[in-house]
Amino acid sequence: MRVYITNLNGQAAQSTAQLAQNMVTDIATDLGYRELGIYAFDMRGDSESELSKRLDGIVAGLRHGDVVIFQTPTWNTTAFDERLMKKLRAYRIKIVLFIHDVVPLMFEGNYYLMERTIAYFNQADVVVAPSQKMIDVLREQGLTVAKTLVQGMWDHPTELPQAEASFQKVIHFPGSPERFSFVKEWNYSVPLQLYTWNQLELPEQVRAMGYKPDPQLLLDLSAGGFGLVWMDDRDKDYQTLYCPYKLGTFLAAGIPVIVQRGIANQELIEANGLGFVVDSLAEAVERIEALTEADYQFLVERVRAFNPLLRQGYFSRRLLTEAVFQALCQ
Repeated sequence: MRVYITNLNGQAAQSTAQLAQNMVTDIATDLGYRELGIYAFDMRGDSESELSKRLDGIVAGLRHGDVVIFQTPTWNTTAFDERLMKKLRAYRIKIVLFIHDVVPLMFEGNYYLMERTIAYFNQADVVVAPSQKMIDVLREQGLTVAKTLVQGMWDHPTELPQAEASFQKVIHFPGSPERFSFVKEWNYSVPLQLYTWNQLELPEQVRAMGYKPDPQLLLDLSAGGFGLVWMDDRDKDYQTLYCPYKLGTFLAAGIPVIVQRGIANQELIEANGLGFVVDSLAEAVERIEALTEADYQFLVERVRAFNPLLRQGYFSRRLLTEAVFQALCQ
């Protein structure tokens, strides 16, 4: 018996979707799992025969009795994911569906894909979801897979050192103002340091830091301040379901976080004292303004006592191992 994991390639280097899949795959290969590489492409250019051959190439190494961890979505359209699942099901193997995102829940305009999405989800033997609430919502939509696991948090493996964090009244946020429109309305006393490729006119209190490669970003963040995990009102419902990748980035850098109440990771953040859970950005700024140097350093100590789990990939290691147990145990 061998264990395989699908892995997305061919997107932009800064693609969060690709970074997340690549990270999980790197940890999986350390455990002895093998990669099934999937390239980002437009399947509409393939005939039925060409697509079938492409999929045959992806699964060529499989044998009866193997386990495949299918990271979904592949971002090659739902139709591609359906076809890949059908191809995998042609083998006598166990399939673990590792859900990163659910496209019909992410974007209102894609909700019409929900029935098809649930149909291919239900062909898995085990489902790994970002949160229990995500599993509950999928059950309401028709998910019938009995065995489920909850991810809980994104790892962020790194061997980079952490700078000595100083108490800086500044908030860090990687993200496009086009997607996170609250950035364009930032008028708070605490400045927002924005990390993005976008060149837009921004409020006075927003500092454009440009795009930073991951190693540089981690080092810069580790010097102090707070990491912000926030979404616009239209996306708040989805935030209660999924694990934001940037949360793991901030914690791996060793700085406390500010998150919106209701976020899927809220319980974990509160239980480990990793930052502030707030109802509004105004409340976040008030909490920072009222903080003392000693208070800040206590938060940093809590984060840095916790973050070896993320920096060494233990959430993913535990999940990948348990997924195989669940797939094979009756």
